[in-house]
Amino acid sequence: MKPPLLLHICCAPDEAWVVSTLKEAHSLHCFFCNPNISPESEYRLRLAEAQRVALHYNVPFTADSYDPVSWETAIAPVAATPEGGERCRRCYDLRLRRSARFCAEIGFPAFTTVMSISPHKRITMLNEAGEAAAAAFKVKYCPFDFKKKDGFKNSIALSRELGLYRQDYCGCRLSRDERDERLRLKAVQ
Repeated sequence: MKPPLLLHICCAPDEAWVVSTLKEAHSLHCFFCNPNISPESEYRLRLAEAQRVALHYNVPFTADSYDPVSWETAIAPVAATPEGGERCRRCYDLRLRRSARFCAEIGFPAFTTVMSISPHKRITMLNEAGEAAAAAFKVKYCPFDFKKKDGFKNSIALSRELGLYRQDYCGCRLSRDERDERLRLKAVQ
């Protein structure tokens, strides 16, 4: 029997590669927990795509409630910090704590996150958040680094093959604003 593993999902392209990588070794359950995504229309689009991937791979899927106020509250003291810093740490803490809680609720012994596939995510920060969340809910965090072995590149190829929507910002309104500013500066150069 394959060991159960809850998989925190941030988006379908990352989910697809990670599920295809882990499904032979683990009994997976996908958990979409992203109160950070803004606007709600973007959240709904990413949710629908993540559900489609889970269906494609025949993996159980649960979506957490959409609660952007919890994200705003969590990052409020550090909202002015740049992407990759303290606001991301608080975002990871929030989402991985909710994932660990759900993991414990459904009786799974362990969880991980697909976020480590992104070259924009700091693996040390993700692992610290995962370990703290796991300790709080008495489950295990599995610190995979899905970037390795061309994971990000492979996720891009697989998402194209499956016709998945690939977003061009992390998901939060601050990340979107930073993307918009980069595009604006590039346009005037």
